[in-house]
Amino acid sequence: MSWTTPKRAFIGAASAEGGTKLNAFDNALLKLGIGNVNLVKLSSVIPAHIEWIEEVHDVPIGMLLPTVYAHIESDEPGMTISAALGIGISENNEGGLIYEYAGYCTKEEAEEMVRKMVEEGFAMRGWKLAEFKVASASITVKDKPAAAIAAVVMFPY
Repeated sequence: MSWTTPKRAFIGAASAEGGTKLNAFDNALLKLGIGNVNLVKLSSVIPAHIEWIEEVHDVPIGMLLPTVYAHIESDEPGMTISAALGIGISENNEGGLIYEYAGYCTKEEAEEMVRKMVEEGFAMRGWKLAEFKVASASITVKDKPAAAIAAVVMFPY
């Protein structure tokens, strides 16, 4: 198997319910347009000069897709769950970082957590943060299991 440096990336987030926690997770993936592929979990470095795309399309069923994602599932009625990704792009788009968080919290709390993580990651590297992006999803569990996911999917083309 050969890997190439990704050229394009998609960022998104979704929440969904399902008959089980795993079905809720799968339903959230389907909402994002990545429910029929195989996600390959990545750590959190963005290549230089990546192009951000608005939607996932024309991806073959079963394709291996490098992905950074945060997710959480719950079947506890009344609980609010959230997943967020914070994306930091360096000056001149020379690279960047993605930090993920998921927990029993509000969407805003999850977003604040990833913002702090991005800022610390950039400070530790001595990089200048030129742009911050965030993707987050939140849901309060009712009578069915629920899931929230935030993802950055990277494409080699």
